[in-house]
Amino acid sequence: MRKFYIVMCPLLLCMAFGLQSVAQNITISGDSIATFTINKTMFREMKQAVVMAKAHDDKVHRYTGVTVANLLAKAGILLGDTAKHKSIISYIVVTAADNYKAIYSLPEIDPLFANRTILLADKEDKKLLASENGPYQMIVPAEKEHARWVRQVVSIEVVTLKQ
Repeated sequence: MRKFYIVMCPLLLCMAFGLQSVAQNITISGDSIATFTINKTMFREMKQAVVMAKAHDDKVHRYTGVTVANLLAKAGILLGDTAKHKSIISYIVVTAADNYKAIYSLPEIDPLFANRTILLADKEDKKLLASENGPYQMIVPAEKEHARWVRQVVSIEVVTLKQ
């Protein structure tokens, strides 16, 4: 009986306080690429970028993470001049832990076409993201609505239109 309490108490605490177990890995998959998984250590070792963006609270925050362009490049997706034609007919589907999805065209991520940085953040104002947003959240500066600021990102799928 004692073992039951030891196992159930942490579970009940998580349920009572709304704590969730969210994946620490991000899977990148899609057309003509091998599935690639980025774990927390790999993510933190990648080149970090910072963007300032107005969040849901209408305040400007400092977000730190990895550009989506760099994540895609790490997974083997070609961007820039070498993939110009393929970029304009491709998009990504970003999925959250609760299966919420948003679409981003590759040209708005590719530095060859875009003037803004779309970031997969793990920090807000130099602190790890709050559990309801993290461990990873898409940050899209200058969007009027935050519908594509996907929280608790677990996967990115690359899709290319058939020709």
